[in-house]
Amino acid sequence: MPAENVPTSSQSDGRWRVVNVPSGSNAKSVAILNGGTATAITYGLTSDGYNHTVSQATAEDKRLTLLQDLSRPGKITETLELTAVASSDATSADQVLLALSLSGAETQFTTRRAVANDATFATGQKADVLTGIVGVRRANAPTENGVDTASYTVYLTKPTDRQATLVA
Repeated sequence: MPAENVPTSSQSDGRWRVVNVPSGSNAKSVAILNGGTATAITYGLTSDGYNHTVSQATAEDKRLTLLQDLSRPGKITETLELTAVASSDATSADQVLLALSLSGAETQFTTRRAVANDATFATGQKADVLTGIVGVRRANAPTENGVDTASYTVYLTKPTDRQATLVA
């Protein structure tokens, strides 16, 4: 028996849901997330196609003759790279992202983890909301025994709402 508590883990297979929500809509609203204006794109992305990276700079705090340099957390830098299975299906992640890319419109991505993909959104669940503009579609090189894919950079235009609580 361990000397301390062993926290439970959450399997990621089948337990993510990424939904595109038009700008101006409440991307934390269960009514909108389960409604007709939100588009689920989870399974249109490749297995490595959701690459949200977060880094934080260090604000140096050097003091006269102090032997140790001090520091504080600095600015946060985030990037979001999406890779979609190439598809001509109008509701596919590729076509949704392509349309957003061509429009230049700001959009939102709500990402829920640790809940079955097929479960409807419910109040009290947690999700991240990323807001940005989708950049140009970049067709990727073909791979042996693979499918065609395309990548998009999402340029974040607002601070990410981390672990936001979903509301009615």
